[in-house]
Amino acid sequence: MKSRKVWLIGLEVAFLIICLTFGTAHSQDLSEWVGKWFKLTYSYKGYETLEEANYIPETQSAKTTLYLKITAWDTTTTPPTPFLDCSEYDKEGNLYDNIHLLYLGGTDLDFLILCHIPGEESTGFIARIRGKESKGTLNSATFKTLGGYTHARSSINPRISMAEGLTITGSLISESKLPFSVP
Repeated sequence: MKSRKVWLIGLEVAFLIICLTFGTAHSQDLSEWVGKWFKLTYSYKGYETLEEANYIPETQSAKTTLYLKITAWDTTTTPPTPFLDCSEYDKEGNLYDNIHLLYLGGTDLDFLILCHIPGEESTGFIARIRGKESKGTLNSATFKTLGGYTHARSSINPRISMAEGLTITGSLISESKLPFSVP
């Protein structure tokens, strides 16, 4: 009888440990990323069409640099869809866009995010952010897309459109390395 009680108590403790492990597995805390800056290079390669009826899509490519500041870690949405709230600035310090990087999974220092920016020119990507700590402080990180796109179609003339593949790469930078004009 005594061994049966010990066995049941052991089983209950194991069950509670398993429940607590799975119950807290999805509660990430990415708040240490708030206030951090990334210097990102956006590379676009794709096609555009013009309004002529027999126009063959023309190849195009472009590159731009943006500075991304993580402004908040938001876990208050229902259903729970935590995201990093971010602002992007160009080299002249103009606000380029406010975006949400939806947390898909991973650890506090190595995780996947999803971003979709709807609008006249839609953009979307999935990326991996990998950080490194030294003495408990986040001191370096990389940002790299696994795939991305941008597309637009004229609402006035549907023959005018563009579709591009998007690659974004970048790294964490200190605020002191920002161009003077970036807030």
